[in-house]
Amino acid sequence: MRTTATIEEMTSAYVLFTDTETYVVEYLLGELILSNSISEALVFTNELQALRFKQLLFQECQLTTSVNTYIG
Repeated sequence: MRTTATIEEMTSAYVLFTDTETYVVEYLLGELILSNSISEALVFTNELQALRFKQLLFQECQLTTSVNTYIG
């Protein structure tokens, strides 16, 4: 029986943090919602999905973000 988790398994949630120090909450029908609160942030369970969404937001909104781990 395995009782330890790898680093990858422990950090499996991600959020997008902007260069204006806000979190991405939602992007729907061309409308972007940001918040100062990490508790309102859109949480990704897949890092690749977060990276793709980061790229989409840069292309569509010229928004610079970083993918940060989320411990909730």
